[in-house]
Amino acid sequence: MINKLKKIFSNKTTHPISLEHQETSHLFALKYQDLEMGSLKFINNKWIFEYSELFKKQNEITPLIDFPDLDKSYKSEILWPFFSNRIPSLKQPRVQEYIAKHPTESKNTVKLLELFGEYSVNNPFKLQLK
Repeated sequence: MINKLKKIFSNKTTHPISLEHQETSHLFALKYQDLEMGSLKFINNKWIFEYSELFKKQNEITPLIDFPDLDKSYKSEILWPFFSNRIPSLKQPRVQEYIAKHPTESKNTVKLLELFGEYSVNNPFKLQLK
């Protein structure tokens, strides 16, 4: 079992998202308490982060350091550390259990974020699948 997991985790791929998730769009809402700050989307192999109109109109919470411009649509082929840090280490028992049952998902950032990224010890924000 351990050798099987090592093989899965050491398997390098040039495209970290499985085909199943490349063909569909995914939408997450980033929230602070009850305020929806913005949306994170995965569409056409690109991550997109944009602030919500409600967040843009408020003055109490400052923009995130990684995304300073309220009006910019941030785009990347790689998930930003602010979000990727929400995915626990592949060495965590609950992640290993999931990967053991779904080996093709070991490099699927979208699915791992969906399953394990709602809360983070790194920040007070909540990431919910829409």
